Amino acid sequence: MNTTTTCGASSLIVSLFLVTLLLPACSDETSHDHEDNASSEVAADDAPAEEYVCPMHPQVRQDGPGTCPICFMDLVPGGSSGEEGDIPSVRLSEGARNLARVENARVKAGPLEDRLEVFGRIEVSEQAEVDLSAWVGGRIERLYVNARGETVKRGQRIARIYSPELLSAQQTLIQAQRNLDDARSVESPSRTAAAQASMRAVRDELRLLGMEARQIDAVLAEGVARETVDVFAQASGTVRERLVSVGDYVTTGQPIISLAALDTVWAQLEIFEQDIPRVAVGQPVAVTVPALARTLEGRVDFLAPEIEPERRVMLARVPLPNEGGELRPGMFVEASLERRVGDEGLLSLPFSAVLWTGPRSLVYQLDSALDPPAYVPVQVELGERIGERVIIKEGLKAGDEVAAQGAFRIDASLQIRGGPSMMSEQNALEAVEVDAQGSRFDPPIDPARLPDGVWYCNMGTTHYAQHEPGECPVCGMFLEEKGGGENDADDTPHQGHDHSGGDHAH
Repeated sequence: MNTTTTCGASSLIVSLFLVTLLLPACSDETSHDHEDNASSEVAADDAPAEEYVCPMHPQVRQDGPGTCPICFMDLVPGGSSGEEGDIPSVRLSEGARNLARVENARVKAGPLEDRLEVFGRIEVSEQAEVDLSAWVGGRIERLYVNARGETVKRGQRIARIYSPELLSAQQTLIQAQRNLDDARSVESPSRTAAAQASMRAVRDELRLLGMEARQIDAVLAEGVARETVDVFAQASGTVRERLVSVGDYVTTGQPIISLAALDTVWAQLEIFEQDIPRVAVGQPVAVTVPALARTLEGRVDFLAPEIEPERRVMLARVPLPNEGGELRPGMFVEASLERRVGDEGLLSLPFSAVLWTGPRSLVYQLDSALDPPAYVPVQVELGERIGERVIIKEGLKAGDEVAAQGAFRIDASLQIRGGPSMMSEQNALEAVEVDAQGSRFDPPIDPARLPDGVWYCNMGTTHYAQHEPGECPVCGMFLEEKGGGENDADDTPHQGHDHSGGDHAH
């Protein structure tokens, strides 16, 4: 073998060996460079984009704003919720707040003006009702007022009555006058005094029987007793009812005509039961009469002590002047009652800001102490609702800023991420118990409200639970144990039932 050839081959083998040793190092370095670049690209691609979610249908999600194809609600930013320590909160940018239509309002301190709109009708004032009665018994010979609605003035003659009793009293009057004249003619002081006393007694009797002084004087002047007596009105008003007819016999004190003075009428307003605390005697009222296109000012002067059983309303009375007689009984009216509620320390916020969760009420307060500011749920104790505002007893202070519009969307955003939202608070409060014989729930409830250790029908919601394994008597499903392992239901004996189909398929 040639020595030169042998040395060349040896050199080639050594060179190949060195290249082989160096290649992995180069490849590793190159590989690391590629991996770093790829990781950077992946990290850039995996940067979370702002996601928008439907508050009512969390399964509807997309990368930009839009509307839900199911309920057509505006999507809200899904990546805007966060927590500051243990405080659940929802952060919204200015754009997200506009898309979610969230509007803020501040808690105000000061009295509120309450306005109650009610209906009613014009009625006759019972205080102005007068019955014109017969002062003496007898027969109605003539009526001078015959029709309902006629106007009667004080002193007007309304009827003529034939009365044997009155005739006898007049004859006694005439005889007393003769006795007085005889006593005066003989100039006997004792007889004159006795005759004068008798005359006064007879005149008083006639006056009590309804005769006026001028009528008595006329009888004395003529010296003839009258068989009839005229009845005159002792008050003015409008005839509401004629109670007798010509030829009827009446007794002393029996009503002949019923009058009502209409110079003052009543507006009887109907107040529903729930609004009774909002009405008080002395409260100012603006009464509008649609038929006349007029509004009159008045005050409540009486509240009925009972509720009308048919209409379930209380009547509030408002006297109204009616000098011209334009307000006619039976007219419908509309009324606005106003009152001042509270003082300078009264706190209130818009009614739309409150979310009800059964026995609790929540608002979403914009907490400026967080960085950046975020909405946090705050439990409040509510008072009376006054118009579009509601009184706050506890939970907030004057100047606090809350979500007056869109609070439900904020709560839904927190709920989607499993935060302690309105619904979760309600579920925590409304735990249920399961009877020893088992309990049915209609409507179905959230299984989270069941105590641990019971067996329940798991269909997302549950309509039945009991204290031992078995089947649901409502739908036939095998029951699962609350708080058990994931495979508890699978480990339960099927007791001969084919769970893959048949009668128990869902």
